[in-house]
Amino acid sequence: MADVLVMFKKSDLVPMVVTQKHIDKIAECISGQVYWCADEEEALEKGYDAEVLFLWGGSGVMPERYCRLSEKLKWINSFSAGVNPIMDSSIRDLPVRLTNAKGIHGKTMALTTIGYMISFMRYFPELQRRQNKHIWSKKFDVQPKEAENSTVAIVGAGSIGGEIGRLSKALGMKVLGIKRTVTPLEYFDEVYSNDEIDTVIAQADFVVIVTPLTDATRHMFHKDRFKVMKPDAVLINIARGQIVKEDDLIEALQNGEIGGAALDATYNEPLEADSPLWDMDNVIVTPHYSADSGLYMERAMELFCENLKRFESEETLINEINLKNRY
Repeated sequence: MADVLVMFKKSDLVPMVVTQKHIDKIAECISGQVYWCADEEEALEKGYDAEVLFLWGGSGVMPERYCRLSEKLKWINSFSAGVNPIMDSSIRDLPVRLTNAKGIHGKTMALTTIGYMISFMRYFPELQRRQNKHIWSKKFDVQPKEAENSTVAIVGAGSIGGEIGRLSKALGMKVLGIKRTVTPLEYFDEVYSNDEIDTVIAQADFVVIVTPLTDATRHMFHKDRFKVMKPDAVLINIARGQIVKEDDLIEALQNGEIGGAALDATYNEPLEADSPLWDMDNVIVTPHYSADSGLYMERAMELFCENLKRFESEETLINEINLKNRY
């Protein structure tokens, strides 16, 4: 028997919504009680305690006090894929299990990534600027590109990277992957280890960052790495902003060392109003929205409910994360 505490409050940074329908769905999967509150203050005030905590672990302040005081907590499930705020908090030292929503983001994040690549290949940002000024012109310094002559390097060839690879291959692109353990992957022409990253990105027209943020990947992209990339290559970051040294990226863009960037993740979020990235013609900035979808919560709930059944049956949980290793 297990009780579940759903702790979530909608915000502008996390537009997903928990509804009574979701609470009812959870209740159908367990033999215990389901509690629902906005934050840890409310949970502590009302005296809620449960074996399972369901929350957004991708950003914001984590409920460290609640977790420390809980007498029942055994498992925390984040309905985001990124759980760095949890692992960077004191919760990391508690004897609890942690799972995330890995696997539900592939379709939306891949679709967004393809949109970035097509925008750069077909000059959509420049055409939008011309439209705003009522300029009818198809004169470009370099003619628009085709996908069939392009190479994409996917740094972090996991489930999301695999979906990006599938769509890229459907467009006719050459697909290169980088991952910790080298294994053949469907839709990838070649797969390399993390140690070979410079060899890979030197070949790419698009470098897509989708690797988790860990001690090993923090500041993975810096000034020396940008010098390895093609001068017209585009960096796409849909992972975490801290993987890129932002000052080095700005310098590389200003100096023409790389061709452009699409940034769904920035070092600080929201991106500072005075950041030069906002006003660069060769940069697309989006508000960390690449995973957002009207179907997000349905997919997250389906995965969570499957894990709830496994938890009560003492079976292996899907997407369990080693808190000590941070992945």
